[in-house]
Amino acid sequence: MDQKSKGTGYGAYNPLYPNGIMTAGKDGDLFGIRFLAAGKEEGLILDHNDFDFRTVGIGRMEPEQLYEFSWKAFGTTVKLTWCRLGKDCLFGQVDLQDGVSVLAELYVPREWRLQKEWVNFTRQTESCFTGELISPYHENGNPAFLFMANQAPRSCAGYNDRAKQLQDFKAAWMFRNVNQHDIWNDMGLSRMMGIQFEKSFSFLIKNGRAEDFLRLPDSGQQKLLLEQGKASLFRMLQAHSESALTGNGTMKEIGQVFSAMPAYNAIYKENTGRRYIMVDRPWARKEDGWGIQFNWDTFLSSWASSWTYPELAKENMLSGYDVQLPDGKIPLYSSPGAAGRSEPPITAGRSQHIVQGLTLWKTYLHTGDKEWAGKCYEGAKKANAWWFADRGDGQPRRDARKWGMLGFGYDPEAEMGILGASLQPYVAKAQYAYFETYDDSPQWTSGKYFVSVAGMEDLTEEKLIDESRYVCRYHMADIYTLERCCLYAVDCESLSHMARALGREEEAAYYEKKRMDMAEQINARMWCEEDGCYYNLKFDGTFSKRQSPDCFMPLMTGCVPKERKERLLQLLKDENKFWGEYMIPSIAKDDPAFPQQHYWRGQIWPPQTLWTYLALKRAGEEELAWELACKAAGMLSKEWNRNGYCPENYSGITGECSGAYHYNWGMLMGLPLLEELIEFREDKVIFGNVMAPDGTELKNIPVDGQLYDLVINGGMTEVYRGNILLAKEKGTVVLDR
Repeated sequence: MDQKSKGTGYGAYNPLYPNGIMTAGKDGDLFGIRFLAAGKEEGLILDHNDFDFRTVGIGRMEPEQLYEFSWKAFGTTVKLTWCRLGKDCLFGQVDLQDGVSVLAELYVPREWRLQKEWVNFTRQTESCFTGELISPYHENGNPAFLFMANQAPRSCAGYNDRAKQLQDFKAAWMFRNVNQHDIWNDMGLSRMMGIQFEKSFSFLIKNGRAEDFLRLPDSGQQKLLLEQGKASLFRMLQAHSESALTGNGTMKEIGQVFSAMPAYNAIYKENTGRRYIMVDRPWARKEDGWGIQFNWDTFLSSWASSWTYPELAKENMLSGYDVQLPDGKIPLYSSPGAAGRSEPPITAGRSQHIVQGLTLWKTYLHTGDKEWAGKCYEGAKKANAWWFADRGDGQPRRDARKWGMLGFGYDPEAEMGILGASLQPYVAKAQYAYFETYDDSPQWTSGKYFVSVAGMEDLTEEKLIDESRYVCRYHMADIYTLERCCLYAVDCESLSHMARALGREEEAAYYEKKRMDMAEQINARMWCEEDGCYYNLKFDGTFSKRQSPDCFMPLMTGCVPKERKERLLQLLKDENKFWGEYMIPSIAKDDPAFPQQHYWRGQIWPPQTLWTYLALKRAGEEELAWELACKAAGMLSKEWNRNGYCPENYSGITGECSGAYHYNWGMLMGLPLLEELIEFREDKVIFGNVMAPDGTELKNIPVDGQLYDLVINGGMTEVYRGNILLAKEKGTVVLDR
């Protein structure tokens, strides 16, 4: 996000406050306003600690342009809606019901970062309030912020002690000056401003320089500006309804999810000036910062978001590489860090699932931006190289036995320090290693040790009995995993495609060879002829025979022999194991861990469902791929339609939402069906699918800056642009790019 050319950035960029607005200026200045519901009868104010994300409503949204959001408060609904009016201005409104007040609190997000500047909020007129970032170091004047309401508030006050001020508000039910009167407090600076409204109100926000707001519009001009803003909001909501990705049946909800979720979860990082798509807002851990950026979640969100917001998808992926470490590793997560937390701000000792090449290639197919792709490609190359890089003693980082395969692990010195790692309990190291992959999956742990360290401080490597064990000298669990090996092969193939698109033929050949080398190891070492299944391979050469969707991942490589493929498909279609109404469980239904339905022990996860879909497509199993895509999309559609949820995962038994309610990778459950209906290639786009039923519609599909519609009737596929029929063919329509 380049503020210098685009103007002020607007969004709910503080992860703690989806019920708020944060502005990001061209010089890095930040201002914020949060709308807190207050119930007089209850004597309560709903701050971020009290926010119930189960009750929120995510409506029509577009990054930086439009935001429609509601939440429950004291038995009523509060709604915030806003739209951008220009380069440095927006209009919004807050709708209330009787019995509830809203406290509009002006503040500076991430104020802890201010070192040579400070803020002062003031009331300029009855309904106009300003904030100014003051510093003798500003070369172009002080950045400022104007909040103009359509009515005078019931009360307002500037303050510095937030806890004391809000406590007093609950006692008096109005804002009043609670500062102690002395020479220091009488100086008049206010780090925050509280404004109380007791009925629905509209407002205008403008960003500029302090001198811009010395003379404000008179009451008549203010009224006109607010009326014009309201009309603009109405038009933008209507325009969004007409231009957002949508369809009929299941595709209606899938379109809404793909239009809303990336905008809702977009967060601004002041240290890079970029946005990234957060996994889910409650992960912010209740701290004033940009939250927590996970590795594979970020990259998968770019692929999904490229279907609706290609520019945000590109910016998000660049944010993923912003945290890449000097050795090429992309850490499991990074965060600003906060007092009271035991985790390091950068998990420098762990990475995560290998999806950089795949998501780069898929996102590039939507954007066609080679300059951007070239930047990401360099980062993806470094990330790919890290896994087999010499850690300094001749051992490849995640290939302890030097078999040309990969597993997971944890490098404790990189996170705890040399001294801390020497004292870290063994069980903690084992637990941390699990986090580099599917956490508590029964593929490598019984779950017995995936708990607190308490009571297990004396557990040693020799005493541990589990499906696998962490080996201290290797910094790895003693198991090579299908997930890691297969994703690495796909990563190499995707990098080969990307290299060729960038005109780097030698590098393309290099990555193609690496793909084939890994596929050869998978076929030679991880296939069990007796069971007709691929398994994770222990360091002692035996199989870990816990069947999961990972067993089908070798199909993603395109190198599975036909007879093996048939046996795998037989296993996949077994309804006592994997196939069924709800797909795909993270461990086989007949596994002892399945009834636990805890995390990766039986629940259904969007990424594994996506891997299985990609495996079926690569294997040429079009009917099975279509069926899986429809089942997955149906699960997401049902939750969005009933509850407004985009689930982190689902119960493998009931198919209902588990985990977080608005998790961004929940979009992945709808991604296969979109991929089934529209196939993006570098030189063409293919519309339609012979298995799609008559009446299928998908509208407002973004392709190279224009919107297309797909309609399937009578076995014929019709493609429109701007209500003009471009082509009508039996089966599919191919349009050159």
